[in-house]
Amino acid sequence: MHFGPWCPSRIPTLPAATRTLMSASSLAEQKSALRNTMRAKLGALDSEMIRRDSCSACERALALDVVSQCTSASVYLSMPNGECQTEILLRSLFEANKSVLVPRVAGKGREQMQMVRMPSMAAVEALPRNSWGIPEPLASVATTETETEAEVLANIDCVIVPGVAFDSGCRRLGHGRGYYDSFLERLQAARLQKGLPPARTVGLGLQEQLVPAVPLGDHDFPLEYVCLPQTLFVSSTN
Repeated sequence: MHFGPWCPSRIPTLPAATRTLMSASSLAEQKSALRNTMRAKLGALDSEMIRRDSCSACERALALDVVSQCTSASVYLSMPNGECQTEILLRSLFEANKSVLVPRVAGKGREQMQMVRMPSMAAVEALPRNSWGIPEPLASVATTETETEAEVLANIDCVIVPGVAFDSGCRRLGHGRGYYDSFLERLQAARLQKGLPPARTVGLGLQEQLVPAVPLGDHDFPLEYVCLPQTLFVSSTN
């Protein structure tokens, strides 16, 4: 049987929308597989080692000018285990009289993470824990803010960002709910609206969270810095 000469134009092509869906599906699968691998790895870490290495990572972050010279910092509150602990960082920021804000998730939508200003470290330590074991402000505390969300966001000039994994290009893999990507998008838009420079972004993690490459999608925000116990990475675009 003779098919004639090979011709590229005879190769069937998928519609653009289908190719996009397949690409998005492949990215989601890569992220899910990496999350599962990292959660198993982090869940097996010794709590004393996490405490020690968290101190080193926090000290590395505090040595950055973008952290030490900020006026208002958003800082995540740690899970009980399997994550870099932020207690030392928080204490240092309060002692330096910085304005400190912490997250509160108000709903399941990716845009539902709010930032709530904390008056002191004692107030942070008194927060109840959510179902993840993370300290979190109550709704009643969040609604006492007299500023609009845009005003609160515009005043934040440094964000300490958690992650499941990081790479040397300052790319970050989150938990998959999109809270921080949405928050960073709104934050930078609010600062731009006020004519302010972008807030600086610093990832904080354990050495075990370093991977060769984090799969990145269109809605994922690369960071400017990643601070690990033994390593500091700075974005090439910084």
